[in-house]
Amino acid sequence: MDNIKEKISTKQRVLENAIHLFAVKGYTETSIRELALFVGVKESSIYNHFPSKSAILEFILNEYAEQISSFGQYKLSLLEKNPTAEGILSCMTLIFPEGLEEYYKEELCVILQEQYRNPIVRKFMSEHIINDTEKVFESIISKLKELRIINSDTNSDFWTKTHSSLIYTFSSRFLLGIGDDSPDFSGLDLIGMLRNLYSLMLKTCSQKHNGDRRVASGDRRAISKTV
Repeated sequence: MDNIKEKISTKQRVLENAIHLFAVKGYTETSIRELALFVGVKESSIYNHFPSKSAILEFILNEYAEQISSFGQYKLSLLEKNPTAEGILSCMTLIFPEGLEEYYKEELCVILQEQYRNPIVRKFMSEHIINDTEKVFESIISKLKELRIINSDTNSDFWTKTHSSLIYTFSSRFLLGIGDDSPDFSGLDLIGMLRNLYSLMLKTCSQKHNGDRRVASGDRRAISKTV
């Protein structure tokens, strides 16, 4: 039993330090030898847990995928009580386990760095981050239509792609070392930009807003006929 615990502990130490080195120095630039020195174990000890450096990267991807799988279990019921920008934000927020926020942020950093150089990571980004996020947002839009908060003919594709572009822009900023919490040129952070996007969608596509606009148009036509 103690040997099993020790193996698990060593594997976790190797993984945590690998994630840190990959995030700070880069996956390609980090060697197994350097990782072993950083962890304080022999290279053979690392190979006992991971047959190759690429195996470590694949483990990181799978672990992150498992963590964000719960992201698909979004809380659409929140919209029924709070169909606002804040309500949408709550549904779209990915919450990591307490105390592991930095761990998963470094994993994300590795993924973002490697998406341009590694086809496996690029595929992972497309399938597990971009596509999954779009599916969640599309479901939120469908729920808002069901609740009659927005019009049934709201262009889901337009708002979903706009949403993805916004997130991708901030992800690129994070990759460049600017930081995902730093303000962009508008003076807002990512949460602020998303909140504004959701508010704009609700205002532009709401039945009340469009209804008022139709009435206003009718009034103008009536005025023009009178004149």
